[in-house]
Amino acid sequence: MEKQFYIGYGCYRKWLQIETGFDTKKLYLEFQASFQDTEVYVNGELAGTHRGGYTAFLIDITSFVRPGANLIFVRVNNLWNARIAPRGGEHVFNGGIYRDVSLIVKENVHVAWYGTRVTTPEVSAGRARIVAETEVENTSFVQADGRLESILLYKGEEAGRMESAFSIAPKNMTKVVQEQFLADPQLWHPDTPNLYTMVSRVYVDDVPVDTYETEFGIRYFEFTADKGFFLNGEHYDIHGANVHQDQAGWSDAVTHTAIARDIAMVKECGMNFIRGSHYPHHPYFAEECDRQGILFWSENCFWGTGGVKEEGYWTASGYPVNEEDEEEFEASCMQTLSEMIRVNRNHPSIIVWSMCNEPFFSALDVLDKARALVRKLVEYSHVLDDSRPAAVGGAQRGGFDTLGDIAGYNGDGASIFLNPGFPNFVSEYGSSVLDRPGEFIHRYRDGVEEDYPWRSGKCLWCAFHHGSILGNMGHMGMIDYYRLPLDTWYWYRENLAGVPRPVIPKKGVPHRVRLTPGSHTMKCDGTEDVKIVAEVLNEEGERIDCNPQIELTVVSGPGRFPTGKNFILSSGKENLIQGLGAITLRAYDGGETVVHAVCEGLLCDEIRIRVLGEEAPEGCARVELQPPPYVCDEPKRRSLDNIAINRPVFCTSAEEGHPARNVTNGDMKTCWRPAEEDTERMVLVDLEGTKEIQSVVVVFAEVTNADYEILLTDDRKTYRSVYISEKANIDNFLTVHLPGEKTRYVCVRFLERAVGVYKVEVFA
Repeated sequence: MEKQFYIGYGCYRKWLQIETGFDTKKLYLEFQASFQDTEVYVNGELAGTHRGGYTAFLIDITSFVRPGANLIFVRVNNLWNARIAPRGGEHVFNGGIYRDVSLIVKENVHVAWYGTRVTTPEVSAGRARIVAETEVENTSFVQADGRLESILLYKGEEAGRMESAFSIAPKNMTKVVQEQFLADPQLWHPDTPNLYTMVSRVYVDDVPVDTYETEFGIRYFEFTADKGFFLNGEHYDIHGANVHQDQAGWSDAVTHTAIARDIAMVKECGMNFIRGSHYPHHPYFAEECDRQGILFWSENCFWGTGGVKEEGYWTASGYPVNEEDEEEFEASCMQTLSEMIRVNRNHPSIIVWSMCNEPFFSALDVLDKARALVRKLVEYSHVLDDSRPAAVGGAQRGGFDTLGDIAGYNGDGASIFLNPGFPNFVSEYGSSVLDRPGEFIHRYRDGVEEDYPWRSGKCLWCAFHHGSILGNMGHMGMIDYYRLPLDTWYWYRENLAGVPRPVIPKKGVPHRVRLTPGSHTMKCDGTEDVKIVAEVLNEEGERIDCNPQIELTVVSGPGRFPTGKNFILSSGKENLIQGLGAITLRAYDGGETVVHAVCEGLLCDEIRIRVLGEEAPEGCARVELQPPPYVCDEPKRRSLDNIAINRPVFCTSAEEGHPARNVTNGDMKTCWRPAEEDTERMVLVDLEGTKEIQSVVVVFAEVTNADYEILLTDDRKTYRSVYISEKANIDNFLTVHLPGEKTRYVCVRFLERAVGVYKVEVFA
């Protein structure tokens, strides 16, 4: 996992052949996402632009193309932009076209792009009211008179039919609203993910001109303040994990099959929910959640991250600090929310639109404006889709939890807001930096050890390792970057799904390398890949804890690894652990691919994978391009920064009115005090990942001669003392210089009696 990535411009060229006769049709290029500022040129002319890196968009190229060959030129940059969301986040922000691009060909009268909306405002076991709103667009210069036929299908069989006439003025659009009651509906539920299809057929003068299909599900749900979450009238416990989109080697440019594998792994361990952290995911993600039966929290990319707040990089204030940037930034947030909802609004798996993640990680003087923006987003969400609640993700600081329909609490929020009196959800719990094999244990702590009746559910941070600009913050998954489980995943699978933990491999003498492909076929259009698992076996065929270097080689055929025709698995690269490693293979031409493993002194497998699609012309080999140099310098720091501001805080106890979170809230009028009966008397600041610190400052609420200790820990199990107060010292504040010290948690512990602590500051 690299924290470095190329920042700058990337260009794409493709020749598009347009057949004669297409001059009467509408032609569009559909991008499922491109990060993050995109310009599309056709035959040298600018056809359209889009700003924002996580949502789908459409470019009308009709007036720019001509019969024959047409040059499509796309220029994309991922330069940090103060006016595009997100301004901050702990992920990686790779540029380029990383999701699907399609050519859409339509007649002049057609269903608009993602122009259908199907809702089920009345649902019971015996009957459902289906409301279909279909936008029909007339791009011609004459009035269009016709009809819309909407056919409901369940498992290919007709379940209902609606028909309506329309009349659309030239260069205009109309919304056709149709309703039908459906008897004995097959409800969607994670255990029974039943799906319907609505086929929209547009006729002009009784001639069919367009057909558009929309998949949807019938279900109803409710988040309550006192009894949690209900699905189809029954109480339902939500338990899931957060998911970032990127994977080993391929970063954000993941395939459809990789998305499906990710969702399947979360469901396999017994979970029933995914939070799409912290941006709109590929539309295929929600499609797969629908099909596999897993609830989905879809999130906008208004995002903040703790620590340094300086313009010019993704560690900046979540909300703009310069007034001239505010209007465009807010428009960016509103735009991405609108695009996310339009594209995904028919998916039954989606039960929440989330406005943001941890927006309180903004400069203190713009927090009022950040709160006002969240209110605007919540109101706009209700306008765009009143069938789902608007959540505020990461709402545990700054009063953000009261701004939406549901409060999502991260980190220490679960223990701070046990019963807030309105619908609430633990959107992140249990963050732990671990690599394979890890520990065979759950991550329930800090307020989620008990399932309270008023809490709708909980969501682990996180499902998978991911790239991060903040170092090992990306190593918090229960499954690693190569999509191999840690022992935590096996614990959840055993305790939630009833599948016993596998045998732990022992040390032994290696004999053979076994290769196991996830499939023996794949397409070459970029939507599919094959995950290849390598195992080191002894003579008895058992996997052993032994990690020799293994080289995987594509000896023939079009397949390629992210590194080209070869890929190395080894303990030194930290991708071969306990005799187990994996990587995914792709291909961009058809033909048989042969992959061979080489490991000195061992028998090695060879596998064959059939790649479906047109083979490359003879003598026409793809050229392996060299990657550009990384350009990722963070802003030069003029002074040390307090990276503890608004970080999660935990304590052994707190006196009423003096909670632990006061030590990082930036307010010198508030403090933490332990309860009088507390014998441990400790407060602990979580830096949310290992940081290289320079100093720790503790400001006491009063002058004190109480004995205290400063400790550091990486896992909240093993502590190391870095300062113990001297007897008879009288202190108002303390500064401990720790140049180059690395830690995740900073603790203050009083040894015999305690006083209040205004602030714990950590400078880096």
